[in-house]
Amino acid sequence: MAEPTSLGNTVGNENDQLKKTADESVNYIRESETIDSNENPVKKGADDIVKTTSGLSLDSTDNHSELRKFGIVLVCGVALVSDGYCANTIGAVISILRKLYPAETKHSHALQNVGMIAYVGTIVGQLSFGYVSDQIGRKRGMIVATVILIVATALCTGAYGPHGSIDGMITALIVYRFFLGVGIGAEYPCGSVAASESSAEMKSGRRHAVFIAVTNSAIDVGFVVGALVPFILACIFGDEHLRIVWRLSIGLGAIVPLFLLYFRLRLKESGSYTKNRLRYSQIPWGLVVRQYGLRLLVICLVWFVYDLSAYAFGLYSSTIVGKVLPSNATMAQTFGWSTLINSFYLPGSLLGAYGSDILGPKYCLIIGLTLQGIIGFFMSGFYNGLVKHIAGFCIIYGLFLTLGEFGPGNNIGLLASKTSPASFRGLFYGIAAAVGKCGAVAGIYAFGGDAVRTYFYAASAMALFVAVLAFFCVPNVSQSCIQDEDARFAELCKENGYDIFDFQEEVQMNQYGKV
Repeated sequence: MAEPTSLGNTVGNENDQLKKTADESVNYIRESETIDSNENPVKKGADDIVKTTSGLSLDSTDNHSELRKFGIVLVCGVALVSDGYCANTIGAVISILRKLYPAETKHSHALQNVGMIAYVGTIVGQLSFGYVSDQIGRKRGMIVATVILIVATALCTGAYGPHGSIDGMITALIVYRFFLGVGIGAEYPCGSVAASESSAEMKSGRRHAVFIAVTNSAIDVGFVVGALVPFILACIFGDEHLRIVWRLSIGLGAIVPLFLLYFRLRLKESGSYTKNRLRYSQIPWGLVVRQYGLRLLVICLVWFVYDLSAYAFGLYSSTIVGKVLPSNATMAQTFGWSTLINSFYLPGSLLGAYGSDILGPKYCLIIGLTLQGIIGFFMSGFYNGLVKHIAGFCIIYGLFLTLGEFGPGNNIGLLASKTSPASFRGLFYGIAAAVGKCGAVAGIYAFGGDAVRTYFYAASAMALFVAVLAFFCVPNVSQSCIQDEDARFAELCKENGYDIFDFQEEVQMNQYGKV
């Protein structure tokens, strides 16, 4: 961009100061990847330029350092730790309730509903807040989601049946966990989409890793902590005070949403969203289906198959370990081995995050699925020998989970959030995530019995099938995919005669030139 040659009729110190302001503004524009190439920084002023090009920002006068930008992405995405935490603690809670109330739960499917109902609520939240994210705003959606998480977690913690009825308590827990699921589901199209758009404003070469770190790695942290907390509480209180253990295990899940609420209230909408926002009535849906329908279908299928096994194995990890441990094992021992297994989620996610920037999301996904399928078949083939050695079983089981996170766990959400334009990105992501959670619900029922060996066979076969599907049908995305997709959709609309964007200005630029 050419520097301005005239700065008005000011003189003396005022002229020098204005020149300095203009130079600083031009330097910032050169670093930005989304600023329009025709803007005049002197005419608009440095503050307007920052407003136009910044993403979600805590303060319009901040210095836009990489650390600051990472903090913004973190605030947007990290609430998904509640997803992993709630998904994993409820497995321990179910184990405790079965031990506390064997007569009431022996022939009842209510406890299975306790584990499943949050996923139903999550699906409702993902679909409904996809609309909220696109039409009302990412920020407002995130704030509502955070409030729902806090209130629903508190209600779950204090769940109580009429006159002390155990059946009534379980029913109340089912109802409250449905609304907890709605809050979790809202985080996907609101928080994760906002995180993907904000990560696009960071330095090229680390954008995929940052997004994965604050979304899927956050879920994995929740999985690990969700297994660790019941273990610690069981060690502290023992089997004589398990009522305290399960209620505290649920209640501590409100800490992260409470912390995030203050920061989310100060956020601003991302530049990608504000620049490309459209009413749904303006969007040419026929064109959208033709251009993005197959892509959405494949992403949905991959997510469904992955969640079919991933969430079920996470939820039932303590149950599976319980089948391997001696019958006289304490709850603390069961939770301890379950914690070890779930700790394998995190290194797989962190390694995969860096791999996604180096290899690309598509190829990380394929590698992870292929290796996970091989490990799963190994576990199935040698299952009878492995169960005689709890340490060896847990390590192999952990590797199975690690590879799942390295591949699809990390990259399917990334692909869903970065392969559609801003005008319906929340809806696109929400639909894909909702289909994935349908897989989780199916997995809870399909993998909830005693045929553990068969479950690993099935999960491994599905992993290899999805790897082949992803190789042929899933697109690989670049570091500039957010900008690319916004520009691509604008050009498609223009070429097909839909005058819904302001085409008086050049299509947005990125570091590779015009898209």
